[in-house]
Formats: sequence, C-alpha cells, structure tokens
Amino acid sequence: MTCAMDKVEMIVQFTKKIISKVRKNEVSPKQIVSTLITAALTSRFVNESCKSSGKISKSQVIYRKFEWKSAKDFHTWFQQSTKGFLHRLKQWSNNRLFILSFDITKEAFYGNASKAKDKMYIHKGSIAKESKYYYEYLTVAITGSATPKYILDGVMVSVGCYMEDYVSQMINEMKKQLPLEVVLFDRGFASWGVIYKLQQLHIPYLIFWKKQGKWYKKYFNHLGEGEWTRINRNGLYNRHKTRYHICSSFILIKQLEYKGKTFDWLFATNLKLKKATSYVKR
Repeated sequence: MTCAMDKVEMIVQFTKKIISKVRKNEVSPKQIVSTLITAALTSRFVNESCKSSGKISKSQVIYRKFEWKSAKDFHTWFQQSTKGFLHRLKQWSNNRLFILSFDITKEAFYGNASKAKDKMYIHKGSIAKESKYYYEYLTVAITGSATPKYILDGVMVSVGCYMEDYVSQMINEMKKQLPLEVVLFDRGFASWGVIYKLQQLHIPYLIFWKKQGKWYKKYFNHLGEGEWTRINRNGLYNRHKTRYHICSSFILIKQLEYKGKTFDWLFATNLKLKKATSYVKR
C-alpha cells in the first residue's frame, strides 16, 4: 500500500458521498475525480481541466452534481474520508511521530459582495487587481523535509472569528488520529490566543513569531552571530470579559544562515532542542 494510492482512494470516497447515484449515460464519480485531480495537480480552473482531461464536457456538469450540498456537508464528508486514510497511515508508519503545519491562504472574490450568499466568509481587502474582497482558508497538513505537504483538513474562515478556535478544533481531531511530534505555525498565527489554546491541548508547538515592538532587541544586542538564547515571556489573552495570563518560552537566534542568507529568528515554542538549526530547519 502506498500513500499516493491512499490519497486517490480518499478523494474517490469523498466524491462518491457528495454525488447522487449515477444514471445511465451520466458522468461517474471516477470521471469527476479524474478531472478534479487534474485541476489540482496543474493548478488550473476546473473548466480548463475538463477540456484537457476529456472526461467531462464542461465544469457545469460537476457543479450540478454538487447542488443542494452545504459547506458543512462537504467538510463532514472530507473529514470522514481523511479519518480512513489516517487510520491506514498510522498502521503503515510503525509508530512514527508526525509533524503538522498550519497555513492561511487567501482567494480573491470578484463580484458584488452585498449580493453574495456567503457574506460571512467575504473579508474586506484587496489581494488582487480589480478585487476588493477575498475568501480566507485555514488548512492543516502533514509536512516533512523530504515530502510535499498533504492537507488533512481545511475550513473557510469567517469574518471576525477567533482563529485560535479553528486551530484548537482541528488539532483536537488530528491528535485523536496521529501521534504528533510538533505542530508548526508561521507568523500569521503569532498570538497569545493561539498559544493559550495549544497549551490547553498539551501540544508541542513552534510558532514563527513576528518581530513587533522592541522587547526582543535587547536580547539580540547581547548575542553574537549564530548565537541563540531561550527566554520566558508573559502575555495576556482577553476573551469573554476574562483576562488570561500566559507564559511561553521564546527562542531568539541571531544571524543564522538559511538557504544562503542570514536572518534573525524568533520563535514561540515549548520544544527544548539542543541546536539553533534544529528550530530553523523545522
């Protein structure tokens, strides 16, 4: 059994659940899966992939199959298929620990936002020419230095949400399925709210922290090139009229080389590694 085969199987299972029973001369889940995989692998629109794959005449055929399905339906079915894949992966991996990473991606929204059916997911801001709004997605994936990321779950982020709630819910599901080595976050997740939720879940975490303010500069001033230090820092998280006092370790690394360039590095983490490079190469 290979992971590649399991990925395709998972997509097939997912597609079968969201498509009604195929009638004679109608397109099958297998044809739809083939077209969607082509679109994903080539980073093209579904309509373009219909033409290149030759399996389906036009994208509207696929979209009609998805009518009357809610976003919640899609998410539930995707999670069910993912759980089956993770169960097989865990058996195949011989008690290996897994690294997960969270990412935020944005997709431009073109059109009249006031007439959109999903206003709660349309964020104000321009990320592309001729677009004043965008959708935002949160994904969690298995990651590693030698393999591409494999997305395990994803949600549309609503306007005004608490990102830490999404993170907590997704990790809580993942840790039931896989033994975790560490969960990685980029600077978009640098908040005391995220740290609070991670500490509640007792999850090993590494957050690439934003260099905001001046608090970290005095520590860098006492470090030489390539040197690093660990400090404990206190923060506040306000939620539902309650103020939570939080403490986390921070790793500060001065002018360490990465891919031919040197940078100052700042991480919030509960990992205790022996080398500075061990944090950076995660």
